[in-house]
Amino acid sequence: MKYDITPLIVFSVFSVFIVFVSFGPFTLAIASLDAVMWIYFFIATKAMKGIIVFGKVHPTRVFTDERVECETYVENRSRFTLSQVEMNDFAAEGYTFDGEKRVSAMLHPGEKMKVGYAMGFRTRGVHEFHDVKVTLKSALSLFSIEKRFELVRNVLVFPKILPLEEFRTVLVDPTEGSKTDFRILEDASHIVGVHEYSGEPFQRIHWKISAHLDKLMVKEYEYTASSIVRMYVDYNLPKEVYARKVWSSIRKDYEEYASMAASGIVKYLTQRGMQITLKVLADKVYEVSPQMARHDYIPYLDAIARASGTDDPSDEVSLENHLLKDMYNVSRNATVILISLYLTDGVVPKLLTVRSRVARVIAFVMPYGFRMPYDEKYRTFAILPQDVKRLRDQSALLLKNGVMVHVMMDNESVDEVIKSYERNPLETL
Repeated sequence: MKYDITPLIVFSVFSVFIVFVSFGPFTLAIASLDAVMWIYFFIATKAMKGIIVFGKVHPTRVFTDERVECETYVENRSRFTLSQVEMNDFAAEGYTFDGEKRVSAMLHPGEKMKVGYAMGFRTRGVHEFHDVKVTLKSALSLFSIEKRFELVRNVLVFPKILPLEEFRTVLVDPTEGSKTDFRILEDASHIVGVHEYSGEPFQRIHWKISAHLDKLMVKEYEYTASSIVRMYVDYNLPKEVYARKVWSSIRKDYEEYASMAASGIVKYLTQRGMQITLKVLADKVYEVSPQMARHDYIPYLDAIARASGTDDPSDEVSLENHLLKDMYNVSRNATVILISLYLTDGVVPKLLTVRSRVARVIAFVMPYGFRMPYDEKYRTFAILPQDVKRLRDQSALLLKNGVMVHVMMDNESVDEVIKSYERNPLETL
C-alpha cells in the first residue's frame, strides 16, 4: 500500500501552531478534527487490508474487433465503512466499446462496488490486463491510501480470417507409384461449390449457373483424397536485412497481414480434409501437426495468434534452417507454403532444393501487406527495396522450376495472386 499523508501532517502542524498561539473553542475544534483524521487514518489503513478485488472477462478467446465483456469488483470485508473509495481498472491495450473503467462511492462493510465495460482489440495475440488500483481519500483530501491488485486476466485474440475462394494443393496419389486418372481424386456426385472458369475442361462447366450469372462457372467437386501440406509462417526480420529500424516498423504491420493470410489458408485447407503441418517462426517455434489439430483449424489459429516475431531472431527460429531441417522428412506429394516478410538471397536456392523433393512450393512475400478482397483495387505508390525487387524479377524463372514466389504489393489481393498461378496448372507443376 502507498500512503500520502503530507496534507495531514501540514494540517497537524498548523493546528498545533494555532492552539499555542490562540487557544479557544475554534482552535480546539481544529485540533479535535486533526485528532479524528489521524484516528480515521489508522482505522482506514487497517480496513484497506480487508479490501479484496476480483473480476472476469468473457469470452477469453475472440477474433479482432469482437466484443469482450469485462467486470471488476471491489469488496469491503472489513468492519469499517470506507468513505470516498475510488476504483480504477487499467484493463488492457485495446479500445472501449462502452462502459466505465472508474467508479467512486462509499463502501460499507460487506458491500461491493463494480465497474463494467466492453472492449475490443484490433491486433491479434495475447492481451494481458493490467492491475486494478483502489484509492481511499479522506474528507478535505487530507490523506489518501492506495492499494494495487494484480488480477490474472487475459484475452487471446485470433486474427481475422482472410476469405479465400480457391487454393489448390497437390493431392496424395491413391496408389503410390501408379498413374491414375484425376477423376479418381474427386467425387463428381458431390458438388461443393463453383468458381469462375479459368481453363478447366468444358465437362466441368455448370451451365445453369453460367446462364444465370452470364459468365462461365465451373463445378467444384468434393475430394476423395487429401493433401499433405507443410506451411511456414515467418514473423521475424532476417539477419541479412539492412536498414533494420525501417524494416522493424514494417514488420509489425506485416505480422497482422501474415496472420490473416495464414489463417485463411489454414481454414480453407482444413475444411477440405487436408493434412497440415504448421510452423510459426517467431520468438520461438510454434508447431502444430495434423495429429494435434484433428481436422480442426482452431489449434492452428491458436499458434498463429500467440506467436510474436522479433527483430533479432536466433538461428533456432531461422526459416532457412527449418527448411533444411525438414527437407528430408517431407513427402514427394507435399505442398510447401511459405509466408514471409523478406526472402534473402540465401533462401531462394533452398526453395529450389525443397522443390526437388516435393510436388509444389508456394511462397508469399508481403512487405506491405495486401488488399482485402472486399476493397476496390487502387493505384499503389509503394517502392520495393532493391533486394525484394530482384526477387520479384526472378519469380518468372522460379515459376518455370515449379517454385511459385510472389512479391505482393499493397494493392493486390491474395485471391488474385492464387488465381493468376492457377490459370494454367500445367505450367506450375
